[in-house]
Amino acid sequence: MTELDLVIVGGGPAGLSTALHVHACAPATRMVVLEAETYPREKICAGGIGARALRILERLDVTIDCPMVPIHAMTLRFAHDEVTVRDPDLGVVVRRVQFDHALARAAQARGITVRDGTPVAAITPDLDHVRVTLATGEILRTRAVIGADGVAGITRRQLGFPRAELRAQVVELDTEASAHDAPRDTIVFDFATSDLRGYAWDFPTVVAGEPLVCRGAYVIHNLGADSPKARITSYLAARGLDISRYRLKQYAERGLPPDVDISRPRVLLVGEAAGIDIATGEGIAQAIEYGMLAGPYLARALDRDDLGFFDWRNHVDRHHLGKQLAIRHACYRLFYGERRPTVERVLPRLPALIKVGLEDFAGKPLSKLSMLRGAGQFLAALARLPMQKLES
Repeated sequence: MTELDLVIVGGGPAGLSTALHVHACAPATRMVVLEAETYPREKICAGGIGARALRILERLDVTIDCPMVPIHAMTLRFAHDEVTVRDPDLGVVVRRVQFDHALARAAQARGITVRDGTPVAAITPDLDHVRVTLATGEILRTRAVIGADGVAGITRRQLGFPRAELRAQVVELDTEASAHDAPRDTIVFDFATSDLRGYAWDFPTVVAGEPLVCRGAYVIHNLGADSPKARITSYLAARGLDISRYRLKQYAERGLPPDVDISRPRVLLVGEAAGIDIATGEGIAQAIEYGMLAGPYLARALDRDDLGFFDWRNHVDRHHLGKQLAIRHACYRLFYGERRPTVERVLPRLPALIKVGLEDFAGKPLSKLSMLRGAGQFLAALARLPMQKLES
């Protein structure tokens, strides 16, 4: 029976970031990252990464060697208006099949053991350890387990974490460009279909060296029984594209609601296993930030042999990640509520406020002046709306 300090279940950005940050704080930690699939494995995902995540990795002197499409602008489309805000170096679009593999190689280069093609069959906590049984029958005995295996992973299923209340269904596909597309340095979020509890998107991407556009529909499932496939079919048709010509990929996402536990004694969740931003579905940068928080937290816990993890949720909430998730949860409730028509009229008049959000997405320092300017625009836009519109 192999004796370890940490077993990280899941070899995506959350698990690998956690491993890298633990190693940076406590290089002698005995740990292994277990990935069920074999790299390079396909991971269905639009691939947008805020530059904040790249900056986090750069602090560890980790550079990801894979194709990336740089992003310098974002367009928001609404039923009667649209706004484009430009700001350099907002982030990149990647293919997860390449990005995750490159991140795994970076972890292995630091001496971290990453075992791909290694599914977990069972996780059994005990008073002084956790037993992790692999599909091969091999048993790992570890002081703690990190669940980084996503919304439907074995960690959540076997250890009694509550069922996700904030859920989204997503479909995506890759197509050639169309005449309706924005420039290739721009990501587009399309909210023009007002009865859709979610959005459509266009992200520039590169597949096997060919410039394409990743398109998709994000539907917040707990707000209604909408069909992402039907939505993306009509979205493509409006652009002269026939959905039957493309390979359609589907997946689910889980948001982090307020005040929900994301830990158990000797078990801690990170990334989408814990929950991400349900308003937009942004996951990769948040997964990497989870790892940045978990690394020093776990190093201290292991050093003190204090592995109850009772304050993990409070620890997340106190830092940027938790505050960002709380703000976006509030935005989700506001935008997809009864006041959506009002918000849609106000947002295009708020480029300064949108730019603040983009700078946060990019991990750029936020000045108090820019935040005050954005808040001022918001209040001024509300004041200009007729009272009957505010009450609609």
